[in-house]
Amino acid sequence: MSDLKFNYHSVRAEKSRISIRFNKIQLVLLGVWAFLLLIIGVALIFIGMDIGWVFIGFFAIPTMICEWYNGELHHLVIAKNPQTVDDILSADILGRLSMMPTPREVASIISNVSGGQFFAARFGISSSFLRDLASDDREDMQAVWQEAWNIRNQTSAKNMSAAVLLTSIIKLSPNHEALLGRLQLDIDDLMRGVAWFNHLQALIDQSKKPRKTGGVARDWSFGWTPLLNRFGQNFSSQVGGGGSLLFQLAAHDESLEQMVKIFSSKGRQNAALIGASGVGKTEIVRAFASKIIDASENVINGLKFRQVFVLDSSALIAAAPGRGELELLINQILGEAYAAKNVIICLDNAQLFFENGIGSVDITNILLPVLENGNIRMILTMDEQRYLKISKNNPELVNALNQIMVATATRDETIAIMQDRLIQIEFENDVTFMYQALVEAYRLSERYVYGTTMPGKAVTLLESSTHYSENGLVTTKSVEQAIEKTLGVEISVAISENERSKLLDLETLIHKRMVNQKHAVSVVCDAIRRSKAGVRNQNRPVGTFLFFGPTGVGKTELAKALASVYFGDENRMIRLDMNEYTSNDDVTRLIADGADDANSLTARIMKKPFSVVLLDEIEKAHPNVLLTLLQALDEGILRDAKNREISFRDAIIIATSNAGADRIREFIDRGIDMEQFEDKFVDELINSNQFHPEFLNRFDEIVMFKPLNKGELLQIVDLMIADVNKTLELQKVRVEVSLDAKKYLVEQAHDPKLGARPMRRIIQRVVENTVANQMLSGKVEPGDVIKIEIDKVRKIIESKADADKIAQG
Repeated sequence: MSDLKFNYHSVRAEKSRISIRFNKIQLVLLGVWAFLLLIIGVALIFIGMDIGWVFIGFFAIPTMICEWYNGELHHLVIAKNPQTVDDILSADILGRLSMMPTPREVASIISNVSGGQFFAARFGISSSFLRDLASDDREDMQAVWQEAWNIRNQTSAKNMSAAVLLTSIIKLSPNHEALLGRLQLDIDDLMRGVAWFNHLQALIDQSKKPRKTGGVARDWSFGWTPLLNRFGQNFSSQVGGGGSLLFQLAAHDESLEQMVKIFSSKGRQNAALIGASGVGKTEIVRAFASKIIDASENVINGLKFRQVFVLDSSALIAAAPGRGELELLINQILGEAYAAKNVIICLDNAQLFFENGIGSVDITNILLPVLENGNIRMILTMDEQRYLKISKNNPELVNALNQIMVATATRDETIAIMQDRLIQIEFENDVTFMYQALVEAYRLSERYVYGTTMPGKAVTLLESSTHYSENGLVTTKSVEQAIEKTLGVEISVAISENERSKLLDLETLIHKRMVNQKHAVSVVCDAIRRSKAGVRNQNRPVGTFLFFGPTGVGKTELAKALASVYFGDENRMIRLDMNEYTSNDDVTRLIADGADDANSLTARIMKKPFSVVLLDEIEKAHPNVLLTLLQALDEGILRDAKNREISFRDAIIIATSNAGADRIREFIDRGIDMEQFEDKFVDELINSNQFHPEFLNRFDEIVMFKPLNKGELLQIVDLMIADVNKTLELQKVRVEVSLDAKKYLVEQAHDPKLGARPMRRIIQRVVENTVANQMLSGKVEPGDVIKIEIDKVRKIIESKADADKIAQG
């Protein structure tokens, strides 16, 4: 509509102004006044005084006022064909408006009514925030009305509520995107907020309507069921008694209708709800129980008022541990259900009853005839993976079931169910959830929580976050803390001043652990800074690198340094020796479930999602192993043996290779700068069929490590001796090696093909052995400095050489 008008003097506007004058105290006083007038009038008539009729007449005045308020004023009906703003404005806004309102006036009113308070609590949009955005020009009000009219139509709101007007005012602000960004919001979030507010209003209205559930007559219609009451929950009684609200995913409507059709048909009246843990199978059963217990629902008479008993599988198995005891107990329960005539039995987690092997339970011989004959109506809920296993081992059972596959909830569906569930969670924990916390719970549970699916894992995280509320308010930080405390990881992107300095000086910190390789260190540090600044692709790993170079030049050491500096602990490294993944069968070991192989890559990354993943000597791996790893490198996920998406998006993946080491040395010996021959080197690797292009292209950077010269080896000697001294700190002893001795060690250990590896061995023989011998002989006291000169070094090395000659013959 165009040129919307606001009629201040309309009948509906006048009634709105009257309605807001009433408050709860006034209504209570009116009720008390009416009650006193009635009592006095009846008492006077009882003692024979006709004036009592006058009091009864006056009793009608406050009574009619109360009825007028509760009937019409409190729920002002909007016009059937609204033409003006006042036809459709909610009464709490309409009754407070002046004759010529401004957007700022409307903003002030919004802050004092339920819709505005809802947005303040759930979205952090305070009254001052809204007033600062709103114009004080009456001419701008027309645009606000028009935008609110459009928003109401888009969200199917029944009226132009405070929530609709708030969104309209913010949307018309020229800099709203930047301002909402500070609250981690956008306009789409506010539109969802309007829909949420509308939904809550509808739930409140629905809860006030009485439900026809059969009453006492329903309870008398079935027999005595002591075992069912002991081992099961009567969902029909729970939803029919009004003790709790029923929340249902729109995504489950199709599954619910399938169940109604199955149990309304003349065929086998059983249903098997198949889906991953957390998908909402039990909620569908609860919704089914609610539907058939309500007389207003459109179901056949043969199904109406049936009682749905959900049996506790674990309790049944625990109550009958002996051989044959469980079968007897199940038979007795089935007998009760058959005698009662109107009972539908639900076996929750039914896969527990169809297990093979020692210590497991299999009651197929009891349930199969019941399912095939259809004498007792049954619902079974099963885990998807376990159902597939049962299908293979027990096809007769599967053929007797009417299968209903329950799909995983989408993002919007999950947030919708969280919005409903938090009503109960807030009541039980005395907290208030912000909308941003719900969005963060979805994001983090999707990324870090395994074993269950949506919406279950998001709701579980939401419940955990109540323990980290701030003054009763659950925020995104609360949700992050719930994940951090559980997994021991750092999720928050907020960077402190100390951390900022560390990130900017990352190269220096890493070079304290390793020598040279400045190009490799620089490339890796740039990737880390991009990650911490939040500018990387969040759907890929923090960084993926392929390190080429001879052995012993620092490829693995850089991976360890990254784990220590970035993740805070050198143990935050998952190392896979790809020499152990040389056959096609090794793909299975790579993605095995943690219950079968705790050392599989997927199992280890589930435990430590914030890690450096080191794939050592990648060229040795089988081609199918490399093919499996492509998904982790490109999309940041890897599907395990149970088809779960395991996230690598918070890991740094480093693959190392010695391939082409001789070629790298050749280029460097010719004096060619490494950056100049990188492309040619990669082309040569592809042409030699050592690596396929699609594999190499998955890496952010391909980094070449140059061989170490003698000067760099001398620096490595210093680092190694520093490590020895760090170990000796507990004994309060230090070791010093003279410069001549260090240079001699370098001369003896230098081998371009082996890098620093021979140096590690020679340091052990010369330095560590010398220190150990002197400490064991009692020549060293706490506080002493053990000095090693060149003569001592030469003597040890020469004696070792003589011993080697004798050994060789």
